Amino acid sequence: MTKAWRSNAFRLQALAIFIAAIAMTTMLVLRNSVDDRFNQRTAVALGGDLVLEGTRFPEPAQRNALEAMPHTESVNFASVLIHEEQFLLASVRAVSQSFPLYGQIQVSDDRFSSPYDETSGPQPGNIWLAGQALDRLKMQVGQTITLGEKAFLIERVIVQEPDQQSGFYSMNPRAMISLQDLDDTGVLGAGSRYRHNLLVAAEEQERERLEQALAATLRPDQEVETVVNTELRERGPIQQLFLWSQLAIMLVVLLCAAAIFLTARHRARQQQTLCAVMKTVGANQQQIAKRLLGADALALFIPALAGVLLASMLGAFIATRLDSNAPFQWQAVLQGLTGPVILWLGFAAPTLWQQLSLSPLSLLRGADDIGSRLPMLIALATPIPLALLLTGSFTTLWPLLLLTCAIAIGLPVLLWPLIMLIDSLLRSAPLPARLAFRRLSRRKTTTLPLLAALIISLSVLSMSMHAGRQLLSDWQSTLPEQAPNYFVINLFDEDLEGFEQWLDQHNSDVQPLYPVVRARLTSINGESVRDAVTKEEDRAERALNRDLSLTESNTLPDSNLVSEGRMANQPGEVTVESKLADSLGLKVGDEVTFTGSAMPITASVTGLREVDWESFAPNFYFMFAEGTLSSQDRTWITSFYLPEDRAAELSQLVGQFPQVSLLDVNAILSSLQDIIAQASQAAFMVGALLMAAALLVLSAAILTTADQLRRDNSLLTTLGAETPILRKTAALQAFFMTGGAALLATLIHSLALWPLGERLFDGRLPFSLWQALPWLLPLLLTLTVAFLPPMTSREQARQ
Repeated sequence: MTKAWRSNAFRLQALAIFIAAIAMTTMLVLRNSVDDRFNQRTAVALGGDLVLEGTRFPEPAQRNALEAMPHTESVNFASVLIHEEQFLLASVRAVSQSFPLYGQIQVSDDRFSSPYDETSGPQPGNIWLAGQALDRLKMQVGQTITLGEKAFLIERVIVQEPDQQSGFYSMNPRAMISLQDLDDTGVLGAGSRYRHNLLVAAEEQERERLEQALAATLRPDQEVETVVNTELRERGPIQQLFLWSQLAIMLVVLLCAAAIFLTARHRARQQQTLCAVMKTVGANQQQIAKRLLGADALALFIPALAGVLLASMLGAFIATRLDSNAPFQWQAVLQGLTGPVILWLGFAAPTLWQQLSLSPLSLLRGADDIGSRLPMLIALATPIPLALLLTGSFTTLWPLLLLTCAIAIGLPVLLWPLIMLIDSLLRSAPLPARLAFRRLSRRKTTTLPLLAALIISLSVLSMSMHAGRQLLSDWQSTLPEQAPNYFVINLFDEDLEGFEQWLDQHNSDVQPLYPVVRARLTSINGESVRDAVTKEEDRAERALNRDLSLTESNTLPDSNLVSEGRMANQPGEVTVESKLADSLGLKVGDEVTFTGSAMPITASVTGLREVDWESFAPNFYFMFAEGTLSSQDRTWITSFYLPEDRAAELSQLVGQFPQVSLLDVNAILSSLQDIIAQASQAAFMVGALLMAAALLVLSAAILTTADQLRRDNSLLTTLGAETPILRKTAALQAFFMTGGAALLATLIHSLALWPLGERLFDGRLPFSLWQALPWLLPLLLTLTVAFLPPMTSREQARQ
């Protein structure tokens, strides 16, 4: 076993196995931890693992089915808060003592004091109010306010609720009371509009059982939402981060596989003499296989085991950083050890095994037909079990697997005739160019596998770096260093000048001001909206059953992109958010009518917009051209940035404009910035693995061609060739091989922009300078070869 380590080819294989073991095991160990962490975040945003929602309280049988599990309940309704002669419409939530199941409620003792976490809601007799409610009522903590027939003591200020999902500008000031006080208020009676939520904490199996049990008992007004089927699961960067990590790790493994495949042929040649001698003395195939393959397999088990152990420790550390409650996955560790075994069996063992079928004479003569068709076919099939091992399905990685197979199968079909054509065209070229290309064209069994490996390694490296950096760039552009952390709602026309002066005095960065008009969509192309809309979609139903917030602007917001048509720029024109337009059946040229506070609003659709709803900026479904909404009653909305340590200055703003609603989103920003920091660390680690794997492929390529290059140089020296010719020939050979690989890798990268964009960027992955990354290899390798002294077999023997 120790003799194997003397071989450069074997050492490269061992390093490839080590890197692949680290990459695969880390991903497998983290897969459950990341999914658990994602479920935790989703459960916090949702309020529970399972939520039974309805417009009335649940039936006794439903309550009995759920109350055996840890649970809580809340009742959400709109009502009026009264203080002396002041009235304020508020969104009130009555919660049981066990609320919240997940996360904490962020509260503060005064309007602008430092927030802290609470693990339960208010006690009976107390009420918690959001800061904007205190601002609007000009009240302070410790005063008394009335809700319905009951007076409450204002105990604390709500900063952030764990499951707060409402939009910024559609949200009334919030209030929270104990569920025990709900009956005493007398605000809910027959016909009252409210929303009851029964929230349950349950593991996966219990959750599925409860969901099935509730399915047959649901009333028309009820629905069950879980951490699996909620729309929240598709939001945020965590899903994109994990998907990109899976793709990148698969790319690392494929690069390691290319290095193993290339070095396997070199390793097989090193063992030809021993194999021939064993056959000559009468050893059978089992004995030869045990001696040649068994020794390598046993020796490679050491780096595989070392990689798995290192990755297990790394995975456990990252899981701790993620605050994951998932137990350590020993099954994932065993699967991580299986990955290197599949790699070696698929990319190295078939080539080593082929020499067992050759005669001793062929082996002693140095047969060059080792590692041709059969090993190539097995290598093509090996990524399939690797993808299954990493993801459990083909859905995520099918573009990459399809691309890999297309490259490997298409090379012999498409490139070999092209190589022969170029060879014929170079017959009148200078001698070094003819010699360099002839070396490649006459050795197809060496050139094609090497070219395939280089193309795959260069294309996957550039694609992964491009996608990873674009992902981080998108997130960071959404959350710049001074992203708006306060939203201002309910500004009036007469307040705008004074508000802008306040911002100037406090050096605050302000975003555009948008007018907001509340109106309901009533007709499309002159037909009643109920008759015009035939699609039964939640988005359409939500648009039809409530007033929408409309705005007007001739400038496209940074978080929007016109996907069809053009921006509205003349009064009577409007653009529509593309997904809502699809659910309503709207298209460019249609006419929409809204019923507002004054006269009806009619406009023609001039364009559709794609909206980034996760950006911290005001966004709208309908955006009219300036002048269309001038006759309607309107307020204004905007956002601005103010450092957290200057939050006390906001009291002056509230005092000057008591009617405004001031929304603090610092807690949300802090959470998302933490996610981006974790994503940057993950991208750096994966990028380091990718670079290491790419260097492995390059080393394997150089090792594969080194012996033949020495023999060619020795022959040319014997024929009288001088050193400059040898250098030019070697440099041109390196350039033809690596430059051709770089050209094809760049083409493949360009073609792969669509499938990568579909998986990671909703169909958009722009061109980037990362597509030029493959060209660094021919540049560096050609220059290196050009300045190194050519080595011949004689020089190698002397060394």
